[in-house]
Amino acid sequence: MNVGKVSFATAEETAEFTGMMIGGVTALALPKGLPIYVDSGLMMLDYIILGGGSRSIKIKIAPEVFKCIPEATIIEGLAGE
Repeated sequence: MNVGKVSFATAEETAEFTGMMIGGVTALALPKGLPIYVDSGLMMLDYIILGGGSRSIKIKIAPEVFKCIPEATIIEGLAGE
């Protein structure tokens, strides 16, 4: 990524860019073209928990789902140590 630090968007930025509230954002329904950065360590897990589009819905899914999302980029060491 060639950047010194990656940080999360504010609640306001999140709502503006995704149309979803913090706690309910799902990578499965983001606007086309919005990049998704995935730490490679997630890919070693059996499953992950994602937001389901609202704060009351969560989805248990295999991390391989990110390989099917064109906007997703898997990055080694993104989460740091």
